[in-house]
Amino acid sequence: MQSTISRRKFVLYSAALGSGLLSGCEQKPLHTEAYDEFVEFDALALAQLLQDRQLSQLELANIIIARIEAANPTLNFMTNRAYDRARSKAGSISLDSPFAGVPILIKDMIDVGGIPRTDGSRFLAGNIPTANVQYIDGIEQAGLNILGMTNVPELASLVMTDNALFGATRNPWDLQYSTFTSSGGSAAAVAGGVLPMAHGTDGAGSCRLPASTTGILGMKASRYRMLPGEAGGRHDIAKTNQVLTRTVRDSAALLDYTEDKSGNYYPPIGYVVAPSTKRLKIAYVTDTTSTAEVEPEVLAAQVNTAALLESLGHQLVEISFPINFEQMSESYLAFFAGKVAGLKNLVEAASGKPLLESGLLTPLLASNIEASLSYQAEEIRAGNVFLESLPAVFDQLFSQYDVMLTPVSPVQGVKLDAASYNDTWSDSIARFMMLCLKFTAPINFGGNPAMSVPLNWTNDTTLPIGSHFVAARGNDQLLYELAYELEAARPWRDYWAPYSLKYPERFL
Repeated sequence: MQSTISRRKFVLYSAALGSGLLSGCEQKPLHTEAYDEFVEFDALALAQLLQDRQLSQLELANIIIARIEAANPTLNFMTNRAYDRARSKAGSISLDSPFAGVPILIKDMIDVGGIPRTDGSRFLAGNIPTANVQYIDGIEQAGLNILGMTNVPELASLVMTDNALFGATRNPWDLQYSTFTSSGGSAAAVAGGVLPMAHGTDGAGSCRLPASTTGILGMKASRYRMLPGEAGGRHDIAKTNQVLTRTVRDSAALLDYTEDKSGNYYPPIGYVVAPSTKRLKIAYVTDTTSTAEVEPEVLAAQVNTAALLESLGHQLVEISFPINFEQMSESYLAFFAGKVAGLKNLVEAASGKPLLESGLLTPLLASNIEASLSYQAEEIRAGNVFLESLPAVFDQLFSQYDVMLTPVSPVQGVKLDAASYNDTWSDSIARFMMLCLKFTAPINFGGNPAMSVPLNWTNDTTLPIGSHFVAARGNDQLLYELAYELEAARPWRDYWAPYSLKYPERFL
């Protein structure tokens, strides 16, 4: 049970933090009890403070804004701010809603009415959606107050969160590392203690990979589980929306408000609140094949997780990963080529220049698009046929097992100098990207729910290593129940990154 604090201590501390950090005056390290207690509150605990009127919605918004401005110069997780919008909504959000006005940040790859959506690209720097997509309506109906957008790779084209418009997001565990793929800005904000929950999208692993390398929980819902996240009420074939959080209950509570309640695809699961007593049969993938060998630290983490699961009474059966790495790589690259090829004409029309000279896209994405034009229609069709076969592959697997355990990625993390948006697209870059996505991308095309759970911190690495759990299509509830059990067995909320607001002196 989290401790409570007095309204006076909380608000006085916030005022001091805001006036000092935002005015640029000289600061001394802050070591107050109130500060530490506040950082450790999850979103539902903050909501309780609001509902008990220990704090107003405007006061909490200003506290989180001050935290953003304190941490962002170091971690660089923000793109566009929406502070005025949030302040204007504060005080009018229902205290009867589950989150009661708690602030949230949204990944810069979804439409929020009135807030610029750039997808990390100069090409979209002036793009301001006029209306929310349905998923964002669910976010706001849950009582969350949007403060702004978080950083992404340009159009999700790089395996690290970096772009020419806003720069690189840095990992709070080690500033030389990225926060991995496109929900990296949100992951840095949560792992940095700025706020307990931030939105992410997952089209090939981007709620799971950043969560793994920053030591937080990343959930990917079943395809069609959530309210539509695309304009016009559409669902993307691979991408789903959910949040990255420090606690299981925050993620589970928000799913209740952002899942599709129509029953057209799956029966709604509502708010999952506790673990199950059922013991699971788990397919355990170590996968050390020569084509995509798992790093020793990652393999050791998986062995550790397997031992934990067995100690909890679950049955583990070792299997090989059911998807061929080479065929998946070829098919995914062909699929991506089919998606981005049309950008060439749009960019050239907007700039009046050839694609590579337009300046609207970075060299990596522009050269990737040019390379994509070499794919024949038959190759793209063949790639799509393979990807469309994956649901049946995983259906067969989950007819025998309850859950599959794999590494989140063969690599524990990616250094910021490992690749650049200024690079030219090449086979080696493509292969490295697919290696990072080996265990996550097939799940998106299978349509399965999956999660990265922070269970391993080792002496061999400065980075956390998540464990990847996958379930049958529609069986999101099972994953939440397992997450609650793992959270109780190996609590992770006491692990804080060195560059988090748990240690505010790092940012002064």
